[in-house]
Amino acid sequence: MDVTTVREIAAALVVFGATGTASMALYQLALKSFDIDLLPDALTARVRWWRGHLGGAVALSALLLVTGLAGLLLV
Repeated sequence: MDVTTVREIAAALVVFGATGTASMALYQLALKSFDIDLLPDALTARVRWWRGHLGGAVALSALLLVTGLAGLLLV
């Protein structure tokens, strides 16, 4: 792999990681601001699933962000 390809991959990881981390932070803020029991039944299951997997999604997004930043710094 040449340096340009590694930089592009690292930049993509930074973008995906930052986007995922920001969206999950906003989602966590939204979960705190309303009662999910007021949602329609079709959405309640999805919201509860995401609530249960929020920590994993934030951790994975943060890992992608840190990996991309490390890749940019090393190249």
